[in-house]
Parts: sequence; C-alpha cells; structure tokens
Amino acid sequence: MFACLDLGGTNIRGTWIDSRGRSGQVDLQPRPRSLEGTKESLISLIGRIQGQAPERLSGIGLATAGPLDHRRKTYLRTSNMPELDHFRVGAFLEEAFSLPVLMENDAQAAALGEVWAGGLAGRTEAVVLTLGTGVGSGVIMGGTIWRANHFTGPELGHIHLGFGRPRCGCGQEGCAETWLNKQALMDLFQEQGHAVTELREMLPLVRQGDEGAAAAMRHYGERAGLYFSILQVTFGMRAIGLSGGLSSFIPYCEASIWETLKSRFEHRPWWIPETIAVSPDPEMSALKGMARAFVLQPAQAADRGFENGGSRNLQGKTRQG
Repeated sequence: MFACLDLGGTNIRGTWIDSRGRSGQVDLQPRPRSLEGTKESLISLIGRIQGQAPERLSGIGLATAGPLDHRRKTYLRTSNMPELDHFRVGAFLEEAFSLPVLMENDAQAAALGEVWAGGLAGRTEAVVLTLGTGVGSGVIMGGTIWRANHFTGPELGHIHLGFGRPRCGCGQEGCAETWLNKQALMDLFQEQGHAVTELREMLPLVRQGDEGAAAAMRHYGERAGLYFSILQVTFGMRAIGLSGGLSSFIPYCEASIWETLKSRFEHRPWWIPETIAVSPDPEMSALKGMARAFVLQPAQAADRGFENGGSRNLQGKTRQG
C-alpha cells in the first residue's frame, strides 16, 4: 500500500492506493507558493494518508510537474514552480518518513495509470496526453514508461505546430502546448464572442449547443487531429489516451479530430489509431500511475537503495480505410 501524491502548480492531491488499484478518498489542498510551505503541506498530507490507510504504507509515490530528474528524485529548473527549483524532494521525504520514494513526471505517471486502471486498461502500448495548463505526455511501451534516450522522457508538448501563438514556457515558439492548452481553448471561445476566463464557464456553453462554442470546439478538434497525426507518424500507436482538465471537452470535438486524421492519412490509413480514449477519472490518473510504478519496480528500486530512482472510450473509434 502506497501514499500516492500529485503535486502541481496550484494544488497537491493524494490518497492511499494498493497494488490492486483500490484507493481511499482523495485529499486535495492548495499548494503554498514557497518551498517551506510546500514541504509542510507534503508532510501534513502524507501524515493524514498514513492515518487513513487500512494497512501500513510501504512507499511514497510523487507525480509532479517538472522538469525533474526521476532518478535522483529532484526538481530541475521548473517551468511554473521556481520556488522548487533543484529541491531534492525524494531525500526530504525519505528522511521525514523512513519510506522509499518514487518520483515521476505527472504526465508520464498519468500514462502509466491510464493503461493500468484507466481509459486504456489492458493496453501495453499507447501515447497518453495530459491536456490542461500545458500539454504533458507519456509514452507507454511494454506496459511501462518509455523514456527514449532522455532521462526525462519525450516531451511531446513541445513539438512544433506552427507560429501564431505566444512563446512557450520552454522558450520556443510554436509548441503544441501553446496551441492546445487551456489558454488556447479559452482564446478560441473568446474569438467566438464568449468572454470566458475559466473552464467551468465553457463546458455549459458546449453542452447547450451554443453555435460559437461549437465552432470553437470544431477548430480545437482540427488542431488536435493535426497534432495526433504527427504523433502517429512518429509512433504509429493503436491507442491514444487523453487525461487532464481539458479531456472532458474531447467528446465535443471528436468528429473533427477523426475527420482531420482521415484526411491527413487518406493514402496511409494504417497510421490512423484504433482508439482515442478519454480518462474516466483524470484526477486519479497520475495517482494510480505512481502505485503502478511501485508494483513494476520493486526489484530495481531495492537494488538502487532508493537513491537513484528509477474512461471512457469514444464510440465508433475503429480504424477505417
């Protein structure tokens, strides 16, 4: 049984999860914008999880935004949390709780969670994208996280989709993240005359069939379809998974996603994925992924002494020629 946490720029959430995927109630709290405040919040949250868990904890799994070094369980120079730059969070938690710690990029952990107990349960190969403030990614091969030749893993949100959007937090222009993130979707709604500032203002418009909202979603779907087509040329996966706060919008633009994919691959239909699956519970994706990471890595983690670390399925999504 593990304490599994998901630490982002805004909130920290966590619960206990066992090796079969059973879990407790998720505890959510705002993340203080300071290193000391974050340390205190982590200690407090894990302490509450310890008290609620039906069995003794055997590890702590932390999914978090980065960039980070999962081997040394430390933050690098982060994109949106400068107060955590170079914080050796793994060593801090191990000393505080005398438990082994695993640390993963939140999007990669979400990918692992989705193929274990999410929208792509049972799949051993998939590309999973986390759509929200940014665009995170995880590539699963052989049932585990594929990191290519990067210790951070491929960061597919920084594939170039074209100029015309603000500069990305990574310093580049034209990143997919800037075309498909929360701000990009809000901008599409605003172009249609809706002065929205939060996602919760947008979904009701979509569900009500508002004409401007439908146009915004159609445009977003075309962008997503283009992006997915680039990923398919690279990976050729049979399954694409979607998690994160924006994933709930995907069913409203699925038609334009598939139209774009079929148009792009008119002469090479074998590149069209078999399924695009939306997470049934995006808030649990990364938490479950951290539990799965412990299940997959006990031997490797023990050998390292824990010093270096290691849905809903959209309907009718079958390959068409």
